[in-house]
Amino acid sequence: MAGIKKAAVVAGVAVGLVVGAAGASSAAGFSGMTKEKYDRVQFGMSRQELMDIVGPTACEDNGKPVTAESTVPSFNCWVSGIEEWAPYAGFHFDESGKLTGKHHYRMELPTAPSMTAAQYKKVAVGMTEEQVRKTVGTNSCVVTDVAQSAFPSTAGATSTLACWTGKGTGFLAPQGWFWFKDGKVTDKHQRDVVK
Repeated sequence: MAGIKKAAVVAGVAVGLVVGAAGASSAAGFSGMTKEKYDRVQFGMSRQELMDIVGPTACEDNGKPVTAESTVPSFNCWVSGIEEWAPYAGFHFDESGKLTGKHHYRMELPTAPSMTAAQYKKVAVGMTEEQVRKTVGTNSCVVTDVAQSAFPSTAGATSTLACWTGKGTGFLAPQGWFWFKDGKVTDKHQRDVVK
C-alpha cells in the first residue's frame, strides 16, 4: 500500500513538472519587442498599425495574445518572454482605438549613469527636461513613458524621466524619477539616492 501511495505521489509530481514546464513555455512565447520597434510606434496609431510594427507574437493581456482585432485598452509587448523584471513595453489606446500612451521597462538604460544625491536635490518643480538632464547628468537618464491623452493636441502631455546614480542600473540600484506635464517637472521621487 505504501508503495502505491509513493508511486502516486511521484506520478503527481511528474505531471506537475510537465504542466509547469508547459505553462512556462507558453508564457515565454510572447517575444519580439525591441526598442527600435517601440520608437517607431507613434501617437494616433491604431492597433493594426502597432501590430504591423511589433509583430503578432509579442503582445499579451493577462497571458492572452493580443491581435489587431482586440479591444482591450492597454496591453504589454515583451522582449523575450514574460518573466519577473523582464524588459517589456506597454501601450494604451483611447476609446476611439488610437494610441495615446506608451511606456517601457528596462528596454533602454542610461549609457553612463552618475547622478548624485546633491544633483537630485537641485531638481525643482517647473524645470524642463533639458534643465533636469543638465542638472543630474545627460547620460544618467532615459524617458520611460510618454502620453498625450488629448491627442492630437499636445495639451496636458506627460512623461517620466528615470535617472540612475553611478552604482549601476540593476533593478534595486539607486534611482530617481521625475514626472513632467506640459514639459515641466510636476513631481519627483527617489529610491536610495538620498538617504
